[in-house]
Amino acid sequence: MKKINIIDIIVIVVIIAVAAAVVYRIFGKSSNVGEENLLSEEQYMYVELYANQVVPESLDTLKPGDLLVANGKQTTGEVMYVESEPSAYIGVDDEGNAVLTRHPLWKDLHVVIRDKVNPSEVTLKAGGQEVRVNYTYILKTQQFEGNSKVRGIQFVPIEDAENVDPKEMFGDMSSFAE
Repeated sequence: MKKINIIDIIVIVVIIAVAAAVVYRIFGKSSNVGEENLLSEEQYMYVELYANQVVPESLDTLKPGDLLVANGKQTTGEVMYVESEPSAYIGVDDEGNAVLTRHPLWKDLHVVIRDKVNPSEVTLKAGGQEVRVNYTYILKTQQFEGNSKVRGIQFVPIEDAENVDPKEMFGDMSSFAE
């Protein structure tokens, strides 16, 4: 008759612990987030984008209703609002002091896009790209492409989206807003 030694017991305990952990992971509730905090249904995510010093000729190619493009295909993301203004520019006055002024040629671009997302997801994506405040976002449609920064993100239930005014949603988007 064979004796069971301590190593055999340890191996059996480890196998049982691993099997229990796998079963718990598959069938158990998440220990990080309670179910009451999860938003399980899709909502519209509105994203405010800001692009600095854009060439003015490109502005005619970007307009509300344009679909966002990723990987050579149109996505469900959509441009909702577009506004431009003379670009914020740091110049030098007569005394050599740095001053905030407006550039005579370049434009600053303020854009609001939207896409349907599940707000409980860890990684939010609009137009196939990740979005986070202060994250660089490549604003890409069929005719326009430019780098921008994410300035704000807001969620709106789908049934309330028809009452949303993207310009009012994010307040004054001007580069010179106080």
